[in-house]
Amino acid sequence: MNGRLDASELLKIARETLLQALLPSLPKELRYETFMVANAMAIAQREYEQGAAAERQELLELRALGDQQAPVSAESTDAALESARRQLAEAIRAGHYDAADARQEALLSVLERITRAKLSISNPKVLGNAL
Repeated sequence: MNGRLDASELLKIARETLLQALLPSLPKELRYETFMVANAMAIAQREYEQGAAAERQELLELRALGDQQAPVSAESTDAALESARRQLAEAIRAGHYDAADARQEALLSVLERITRAKLSISNPKVLGNAL
């Protein structure tokens, strides 16, 4: 171990410092803004920790639907994911998932998993309450 903190650890320490050391000394009218900054830092930390894996999983899920057959390659995940999303949108617009069948069920299942993965980063509390 090199003793250096990674971005996730730095964000965690900065957030704790903001909430524990700075917040108590700030005027009450700045509490809301301080909590907004702290929440943004928590989201950034989760994005750093989980974002790349969630995007790779989304790409695999979208490709598994069958509208895209190309395997994950040297193409950047961002570009491949954007392409997969665009192809799925085109397939939905073309009516490929309109029939209430296994194909539509698979789409809904994939979309739910993608949504849950995104929520686990942006707002994990909602997962315990709603979905």
